[in-house]
Amino acid sequence: MAQRPDVILVAGDLFQGDAAQRRAVRPALRELLGRLHARGGVYAVQGDAELHTDLADLLVGTDVRVLEDAAVERTIGDRRVLIGGNRLRWAPDVARALRQQLMDADPSVVRILLAHRPDVVLALPTDAAIDLTVAGHTHGGQVALPIYGPLVTFSSVPRSVAAGGLHEVAGNRIYVSTGVGLVRQQAPQVRLGARPSVGLVVLR
Repeated sequence: MAQRPDVILVAGDLFQGDAAQRRAVRPALRELLGRLHARGGVYAVQGDAELHTDLADLLVGTDVRVLEDAAVERTIGDRRVLIGGNRLRWAPDVARALRQQLMDADPSVVRILLAHRPDVVLALPTDAAIDLTVAGHTHGGQVALPIYGPLVTFSSVPRSVAAGGLHEVAGNRIYVSTGVGLVRQQAPQVRLGARPSVGLVVLR
């Protein structure tokens, strides 16, 4: 918030746990996310952790808007920005239609695609008319080795992309957030070589 972003994008996986654990953390999580404000809006999409929960219910009382294969247009300064959010499953017709809507938009509009899994960039045509895709999912691998990179990514994008940061895949720019937390349950509760981060991307 100190960076005064124009738009805030949350790529899913807000909290991983069972129903009782979610109920226990709900007030604190709402209070934390309730601090997020941006003149262009705050938007989130469903992550794997939200597959069997009501993400909108979790965000009651906050400014965070969930995008479910839908797009919103905002004017920020002298630019129009079209932000589209895909649900977790990016292959169905409604998900493809959302991406096509972004690609068909006026070229003067800044077009941003928000999705949980970075694999969605592999479904885009080469040099698609989408200015930036933002995703999460990989957590930077959580455990990454020098030179080799993340040991496990659970993604089909190149390992260097799954490691996080700003990249280009087949002419399409994608920013993959490494996030700030850990995968819970059976995964090791550790991050090594994959620093937690909140990314700031400047579009020019």
